[in-house]
Amino acid sequence: MKIALINPGSPRALRKENLGLAYLSAVLKNNGHKTLIIDEIARQNVAGCLDEFKPDVAAISFMTMFAARAYAIADDIRRRRGIPVVMGGAHPTALPAEAIEHCDVVFRGEAEHAFAEALSRGCMEGVIDCVPPDNLDALPLPDRAALDLEFYARGGEELAGLSCRTLGVITSRGCPYRCVFCANAMRQAALRFHSPERVIEEIRYLADRHAVAGVAFYDELMATDLDRFQAICEALVATGLNRLRWECQMHPRTVRPDLLPLMKRAGCVQVGIGFESGSQRILDAIRKNTVVEENLAVARLVREAGLRLRGCFVFGMPGETPEDIAATEKFMRDARPDFASIHFLTPFPGTPIYDANADRIRAMNIPWDTFTAGDPDTFMCNEAIPREEQKRLYESLCARQAFRNYSWFGMIRRAFRNPRHALHVAGKLIR
Repeated sequence: MKIALINPGSPRALRKENLGLAYLSAVLKNNGHKTLIIDEIARQNVAGCLDEFKPDVAAISFMTMFAARAYAIADDIRRRRGIPVVMGGAHPTALPAEAIEHCDVVFRGEAEHAFAEALSRGCMEGVIDCVPPDNLDALPLPDRAALDLEFYARGGEELAGLSCRTLGVITSRGCPYRCVFCANAMRQAALRFHSPERVIEEIRYLADRHAVAGVAFYDELMATDLDRFQAICEALVATGLNRLRWECQMHPRTVRPDLLPLMKRAGCVQVGIGFESGSQRILDAIRKNTVVEENLAVARLVREAGLRLRGCFVFGMPGETPEDIAATEKFMRDARPDFASIHFLTPFPGTPIYDANADRIRAMNIPWDTFTAGDPDTFMCNEAIPREEQKRLYESLCARQAFRNYSWFGMIRRAFRNPRHALHVAGKLIR
């Protein structure tokens, strides 16, 4: 059969290739099907590609912010083309009853095996709960040839403040932690890993075929199995692939002082850590499984190892007070991250924080395309601070942090590229 795999886009989408569809394409091809990935983020025209490819089935994978666009594409395909429409990805997995109104089949979870089996049985209706692959190395290499990798490599992922040709690799699936704002808190699938040998194979492919200078690891957390992570770092050094720059996400409790020098030798230039808050009360409430004082010690270890530190923080937690916000800003000053990413808490479907607020969210009929993890006008989970004051505090904190994130030269360069945003930030700073 001919299967069209569609990645819906929007003007606000990040340049990040959809490796989930690439894995799915590879498995379907191994089962004798012909596939085409149609990628709106890479400026591909869905209608035109469908006209040319003439698929037997159309499959759409999407996150919450792309739901409206995905439903529009699906409705048009069903109305005009009369072929089965399949949906999967984070949003349909979380809200299958909503998604099934726009398609014939919803696959909940990791669909590589389930999709191929459904096609072989001719079972193309209803909601199907997927059995996730247990051996990731048994999956074929993702079908990167079906993606416009040159488009994504040219985008220049920023690693340690430098843009370079960068493409992504997924080395594991899942997360052992249960933060209330993350879908992993409700995921049933076990934490699974690609072997170090498979990881090196994929990195070598990107270096040899696409001349990348950097690698983006798309894992939720990179170092949950420290022995495997150490083996990957040692293999990067041994193969000379440590010439590539890379950053990884780590939980504070997986940062080992003896491993940081090896990471640097292996090509790591920046470590991203989700500190989330400087208030212990908030960390406990969101089930972060960290301690403020330990987080500060971890930040110091990363800097002392000569690696850049990117700290991630979440604003707007339920019950967060001005005192908690002040504690977070003090933590930022003490931890001295080279770059701080501050996100406004967005209750994504599939998370405990969404379930706690689902009735209010539905009653307000909030558009899914506003669920971007950075828009205080989307929805506020915190009722401890008045809405307008909460928005003012968030925007003021982001504006002040901008002066710590960028050099004067960097700010001037960005202001020339986007003067409207620069004026917006300046206005928030003086409010």
